[in-house]
Amino acid sequence: MAGNRTRYSFFLAVLSAFATVATAGDVTPLRYDLAFHMQGDTLANVDVRLSTRAGPDGIVDVAVPSRQATGVGVEHGTLDTSVPGRWIVRTAPEGNVVLAWQSQLAGASRTLDWDTGQSVLVRSDALAAAGNVLFALPEGPAKRPVEVHWQAPHGWVVSTSLVQGMQDLEQVAGGTFLAARHARSATRRMGDATVTITTLDGSRDVARIARDVANVVSNVTPPASRHDYTLNIVDVDGTGTGAGMVSSTIGGTAYLMAGSEDDAWMPWLIASAALPRHAPEEASLAWYTQGVAAFRIIRKLYDKGHLPPPALAYMLNDATTSYGNSPLRRAPGSQVAELYASSRDMRDLVARRGELLAWLLDAHIRAVTGGRRSLEDALARMGEPTGDPGAALVDATAAIGAGDIGPLYRRYIVDGDLLQLPRDALGPCFTIGTVADWGGWQVQHVFAKPACRR
Repeated sequence: MAGNRTRYSFFLAVLSAFATVATAGDVTPLRYDLAFHMQGDTLANVDVRLSTRAGPDGIVDVAVPSRQATGVGVEHGTLDTSVPGRWIVRTAPEGNVVLAWQSQLAGASRTLDWDTGQSVLVRSDALAAAGNVLFALPEGPAKRPVEVHWQAPHGWVVSTSLVQGMQDLEQVAGGTFLAARHARSATRRMGDATVTITTLDGSRDVARIARDVANVVSNVTPPASRHDYTLNIVDVDGTGTGAGMVSSTIGGTAYLMAGSEDDAWMPWLIASAALPRHAPEEASLAWYTQGVAAFRIIRKLYDKGHLPPPALAYMLNDATTSYGNSPLRRAPGSQVAELYASSRDMRDLVARRGELLAWLLDAHIRAVTGGRRSLEDALARMGEPTGDPGAALVDATAAIGAGDIGPLYRRYIVDGDLLQLPRDALGPCFTIGTVADWGGWQVQHVFAKPACRR
């Protein structure tokens, strides 16, 4: 990445959606094993093995983890690589499958490639990657049981959001993994949760970064919503101020040039650590417990000055483009209930829809009340809903004098109509543009006005 261009991948839900949809009952456990191949005391490359059992159709379908993966092979079946971005194994119904591949050979390069966020970094002294590019992952339930095992070289530091042993698919997909001969870490508590910052190379003050993140999270995130968060920082060569970050609400990997100031990437780190982690089991509640909860945290981060306008615009642009490009963006509530448990794409869509509805309602309430009230006033009045949060929110909004939002709730959450924000919905520091293609497919983008400062 040349110059001072900055790029981020920020995901409210965990990572990107895959094309296929598994059945809700597809909970066959997965096992991943990492093996470090050493030549003396230097790392040559890494082997990854996926062990699982095929479904009744005899198929195991996973995403290709990274473009550098080599030597892919399969036991007890045949491997089909004809579908771009997929490895498909065909075997006997419910037959055992072992799929194995290798990383690229270790290199000395510290340059930031254009797709570093989708690459596995392999050096003679380190391995680093986001979970979705280290492991070949299937589509399916977020709670699908996954077992992960590794044995790093003796004396190496391991910094990861994964655990040795059992966890769920969401944790693996949104995880980060770093193993290195030399690295520096700092951990700070946020009530019952922790934030861990580890840097490979570089001279960044990990203790200060961990402290600052923990302080912000403790200030804006309710105790019950806090969660452990691990960020691995990989310093790369270059004279610019470029930065790249792949993050979820579980862990992140940041790729930073020497000139990258903390202000250029810290807002994304803070938001990742502060946002709620798990989607609920009940599909009908996810728009509220994930989407509206995300709005409340992001709005609070912005109001307290932790998110400058460009950072907020980028995060909301990620939400509007993810929602607008989703093939499920017009899914009604009945389809949400049908696919939510089995489809990562649907879980992501519902969370985005709820967040964008919250921004729409916030703008609506401020306009109706002349700026005297906001969505936060309605949410504070309704407290923790014990039943339908939609009905409770409609009642609370009416109670603060902001009119009837029932039609908006039914239009977007129940009926699944396409949600688009008014151009001025975010206030004077932002503008929203809508791009339509020749077929009428419309996607919105959010921009911060250069003159606005916080």
